[in-house]
Amino acid sequence: MKKVFFSVALLLLANLSGFAQKDMKTAIVAANQKFMDALAKGATTMGSLYTTDAQLFPPNSDIIQGSTAIGTFWKGGFDSGLKWAKLETLEATQEGEVIVEVGRYTLYTTNDVQIDMGKYIVIWKQEKGDWKLHRDIFNTNAPQAGTASK
Repeated sequence: MKKVFFSVALLLLANLSGFAQKDMKTAIVAANQKFMDALAKGATTMGSLYTTDAQLFPPNSDIIQGSTAIGTFWKGGFDSGLKWAKLETLEATQEGEVIVEVGRYTLYTTNDVQIDMGKYIVIWKQEKGDWKLHRDIFNTNAPQAGTASK
């Protein structure tokens, strides 16, 4: 009887783990949709998608600290021609109280002209019940200026 109970308990745990993984990825995909929508609507609310003590690590730049400064960064990008983004989650794993996401991005101008493509890692953290970007680093796939592409 103990073996049957133990087997059933393991089966239930495995199923719950699968549901948790699916729910976690669904939450991140939904949060990414909020990011894409906010950018497409003018980027004025981008900072609210980040934790108050968030850090953004853009290429060729120093660390940008805090949700207000990060919102200003994205608004500057929008004002410079960045109009929308496509985010693709490749992997999402929960590590304690955070979710680590690995993905790809593509950035576009108003006329759907692709201006950048690359990869990112985001550490998501819950703040006031919502999953928010806590640490965000991204890198372009474009070759550095003055170097030949492979």
